[in-house]
Amino acid sequence: MRLAWFLVAIFAGTAVQTQAAVGYSKEYTQCMNFSYGNTPKAEKCLEKELKVHNKRLKKNYKTYLKLNPNQTAAIRSQHVLWERKLSQQCNFRMSGKYAKQQQGQCMLALIMDQANLYQSRSYASGFR
Repeated sequence: MRLAWFLVAIFAGTAVQTQAAVGYSKEYTQCMNFSYGNTPKAEKCLEKELKVHNKRLKKNYKTYLKLNPNQTAAIRSQHVLWERKLSQQCNFRMSGKYAKQQQGQCMLALIMDQANLYQSRSYASGFR
């Protein structure tokens, strides 16, 4: 009997926490796979994916702000700090095509992480 309650608790907890993080799109993965090292093609793939995830970031940020009206100032200041981190961590002092591609990939990874963070926090806030 205890085992049955334990299993019910596990499944209920899993069902509540089923909010998947979003990663690279299928189109981006295919685009990068078929760029065959062609830098201009890879840059176009990266630009499209950055556009998609920037849009997600803005949407999830706004949702997170709406769901936490008492913490708006703190959330905004944390977002400003994150933007500084993005700028410092991904703005390389090098120039060239490869450096630009590395910079874009760095930005994409951080933007996806932040968008996923806001999404998961918004999801958790909805259950309070």
